[in-house]
Amino acid sequence: MIGFSEVLQTMAAMLIFSMILINANYMIQRNSTMQIEGELEQEVISLGQEIIEEARAKSFDIITQHKMPPTIIPGGFTHSSLFPTEEEQELRKRSDFTAFEDYHNWSEIITTPHGDFSIGVEVYYVDDENNFAKVETQTTFKKIDVTVKSEFLRGGDEPRTYQLEFIRNYYAE
Repeated sequence: MIGFSEVLQTMAAMLIFSMILINANYMIQRNSTMQIEGELEQEVISLGQEIIEEARAKSFDIITQHKMPPTIIPGGFTHSSLFPTEEEQELRKRSDFTAFEDYHNWSEIITTPHGDFSIGVEVYYVDDENNFAKVETQTTFKKIDVTVKSEFLRGGDEPRTYQLEFIRNYYAE
């Protein structure tokens, strides 16, 4: 019977060892996934922030791009109905943008070493007295929403959507 108990002890040790290995493998895989997701999320933030910083460097409005303020503020700013449409944006290059609202309806797929990222932008006026809610009339505040998606960052079956935003004030130029 001594041989039989040694076999049972060896089998129990192998079972415990295999459970430890499975757990270790799971932890390594989970850590690798989290590290990759972290790198991809850094790329998302970097791309979104790049668009925001680029837009911030432009004039607040087409009207003000030549450093001449409109005679009526904010009524003299470009009405939101005159912001670029999706069809107009298809014919334009980002390098040609001269004002903050030029980014409205702009979208592109940017390829990086981490994969393809889909970027979309919306620019609109907001009301500072109403919790920066979207408005159709001109104000001295514009908001830019940059949406970034990647097929590799998923929440279930759908790619996760990351939204970065910035509110710009005409008087803060």
